Amino acid sequence: MALRVHRVPFSTNVERIALAAAHKGVAIEWVDHDESDRSAIRALSGQDFVPVAEIDGRVVVDSPVILRELERLAPDPPLWPAGPARRAEADVFVDWFNRVWKVAPNRMEPGDAEELRGSLDRFEALLDGRDFLLGDTLGIADVIAFPFLKYAAGIGPDDADPFHHVLAEHLALGCDQPRLRGWLARCDALPRA
Repeated sequence: MALRVHRVPFSTNVERIALAAAHKGVAIEWVDHDESDRSAIRALSGQDFVPVAEIDGRVVVDSPVILRELERLAPDPPLWPAGPARRAEADVFVDWFNRVWKVAPNRMEPGDAEELRGSLDRFEALLDGRDFLLGDTLGIADVIAFPFLKYAAGIGPDDADPFHHVLAEHLALGCDQPRLRGWLARCDALPRA
């Protein structure tokens, strides 16, 4: 599989692809773009968002779509569970995270900060008795959520992205989320492609 991925610095959605590809042992040719000039991304894909993947000559946009394509082309080791019920649960999580959870930090209207902080307890509960969000091994839920939730543990000094600062401010971990803190450390230690 020939895989080229276009990215900008510090992109949470790009990190999803980097985690998944490393997990699957898939090499990526990275193409870096300046955050302030996405004209080449637009010319390639018809839109401004990253990641944009070129997979065997096809252009694929949107990180969940790219992740599904990676799973199809490199099924082992899997990110999605094999059984239909567990696979459907994973799909529900992916859809919820992308269509519901990500809304609050992007809009930050009244009540959104409380919603974000409250979500930490949901993730803490998901980790009760297991090392990863939906099981004992790395899965799609972890790949989807970690690049965003990692800001609960802090932000790097050279990361000036305003969205990441919103996440760091409103997701700051307390002492009542030890399982989440451990999960963040486990995921952060994983390789990236």
